[in-house]
Amino acid sequence: MNNKNIILFLFSLFSFGVYSQDVISLCQGDNHNFGVPLTQGSNYNWQIQNSSIADITSGNGTNTVSLDLNLPGIFKLFVEETDINGCQGYDSIMVEINPLPLPEISFIGSLSFCEGDSVLLEVENTYDSFLWNNNSTSNSVYVSNTDNYYVTVTDSKGCINSTSSIFVQVNPKPKVDFIISESCLGSPTTFFNTSSVSQGDISSLFWYFENGDVLTGDTVQYIYNELGSSTVDLMIETDSGCVDLLSRSFSTVNSVVASFEFSPTNASTLEPFIDFTNTSTNGSIYYWDFDDFSFSSSENPTHEFQNAGIYNVTLTVSDTNRCIDSIQKNIIVYYDYVLYLPNSFTPNGDGENDNFGPKGFRIDKFKSYEFIIYNRWGDQIFYTQEYTLKWDGFNTQDGLYNWVITLEDELGEIRKERGEVWLIR
Repeated sequence: MNNKNIILFLFSLFSFGVYSQDVISLCQGDNHNFGVPLTQGSNYNWQIQNSSIADITSGNGTNTVSLDLNLPGIFKLFVEETDINGCQGYDSIMVEINPLPLPEISFIGSLSFCEGDSVLLEVENTYDSFLWNNNSTSNSVYVSNTDNYYVTVTDSKGCINSTSSIFVQVNPKPKVDFIISESCLGSPTTFFNTSSVSQGDISSLFWYFENGDVLTGDTVQYIYNELGSSTVDLMIETDSGCVDLLSRSFSTVNSVVASFEFSPTNASTLEPFIDFTNTSTNGSIYYWDFDDFSFSSSENPTHEFQNAGIYNVTLTVSDTNRCIDSIQKNIIVYYDYVLYLPNSFTPNGDGENDNFGPKGFRIDKFKSYEFIIYNRWGDQIFYTQEYTLKWDGFNTQDGLYNWVITLEDELGEIRKERGEVWLIR
């Protein structure tokens, strides 16, 4: 068998040529193809010196092989060619496997922060190039959005590697807002919290007033005793620690004062009309409630009360600033005591004037009632507590009789009436 004294050409996927005993520099973890020019009918035997750092994965026996570069180090790659005549030739190349860069992200501050803040992410400034997944190309970057961040670096050997991802959580701030009811001098001004949070819950809420008072709660009230401009602040903190504050100015205006008089002061069922005189100050809108399902928006109304009783008449006054005040007074409407009894009756069964008893105005509203008949000697011959029950004169003689009625009317007044009646058959 004859030896071929030839130098074989090797190549890699990097498209550059190297010759015998040249050293090429590659990166750990890569897969590379190496080859020699093809001669028809030849067989190629490839071998690796120090095979612990690289492996032939495919192609042995052909003019091209594929290698996995597993660990950093230097190895020699041999190839032996045997042609169809049995002649052999040899060649080799030195391959240096460079370790991959191992960049790590460090940060200054917290990886969880509130909207409007940021955190600085950085890697060592010892690499040739940097490419973050947000397209930044420096070794450090400020980030202010929720995301997973990593950076790919290239070292001086051309080896490329990426860091592990690091998660940045940006917590939204609360959207602070509130409503102020009209601020009327000397009356409670109400503050309503209308804030919202897009994530989590509100953990604390404070209202700050100009004089140093601090209140908490979704709805609070505060009384201003001086006219003019005032400011209130609402501060809210979420359970993730994010804080926001809103300051709002408003003006305190004169309050309305509700007041009225009425005449006559002693109304009755026969004289049921009462004139109301509005004596309110700073008012422009008036609303009367007469406590009998009747209402009025007149400034000075006159009202007719249909029934006797005690009425809680309420006047509510407001102005253009929506300041409101109200006042209530008791109106007593007496009923005129009207009680009628005839001076004679004829219990003869003819259906006319057969019974004797009172007729009266609103007699059914009496709280108590007692009706008694006496004969001429003072003996009680009839008694009832039912206003519907009349004396029919049964088993009594014609003659003159006395009667007494004692009652308590619906306003609590005790009344007693006496009289005489002739029984005529």
